[in-house]
Parts: sequence; C-alpha cells; structure tokens
Amino acid sequence: MVIETTPPGAMVYVDDEPVGESPVTVPFTYYGTRKITIEKLDAQHKLLCERKIVFEKIKTPIYEYFPLDFFSEVLLPLKLEDKHTLSYTLEELKPQAKKELQKDLFERADELRKKAFAPNHD
Repeated sequence: MVIETTPPGAMVYVDDEPVGESPVTVPFTYYGTRKITIEKLDAQHKLLCERKIVFEKIKTPIYEYFPLDFFSEVLLPLKLEDKHTLSYTLEELKPQAKKELQKDLFERADELRKKAFAPNHD
C-alpha cells in the first residue's frame, strides 16, 4: 500500500501507528478497513494543514478467495502482488485573527470551569 499526499512530507499513521512521512510504502497482511491519519507539522509541531482521518476499505482481490487462493499461492509459478496507491490532498490552515483566538480560548476556559465546578455524579 502506497500513501501519497499533496503537499508531500506529511506524517502518516495507519491504524494509529506511525509509518513515516509521505510518500510512504506500507506492507499489509490483511484486507479490510484501515484507519489512515495524515498531518503536516512545522518545526514547532504546529499544524500546517488540516489533519485528515480517513477509513479506507482495502478490498480482497478475487484470486485470494477460496478455492482460487490455493491456485494463486501454491500452483501458480509467479508471485502475484496486490498494490494499492492512496492519494490525499491536505488543505492549508488559514491563520486566525488574534481576537478569534482569544474568543476560542475564553470559550474553552468557560467550558472547563463549568466542568470543574459541576456536581460529581458517581
């Protein structure tokens, strides 16, 4: 499985495990739905682009179903390779104005304050 991004150099996680910077080739041993997370950070570890989380369904090729798998894996003299290329485009983050950042900060502080002083229902 090859994962490519625009812009390149974004960190890629497959099933919440880091696999490297894009473009990256990831071997896989099973088919099914895989969680792919992509994020592009700067040197100070701030997001440069929107974080993207995608659930990709990797379909099983027909030659991997019983009884065809016996012929494709045992009797066929050549090695079949199933390669999937996934491409993603990351949107750049737009810088927020200072007033918007302050407003967001105060709203989150109010929410935290309400949670802190709320009666505990254990």
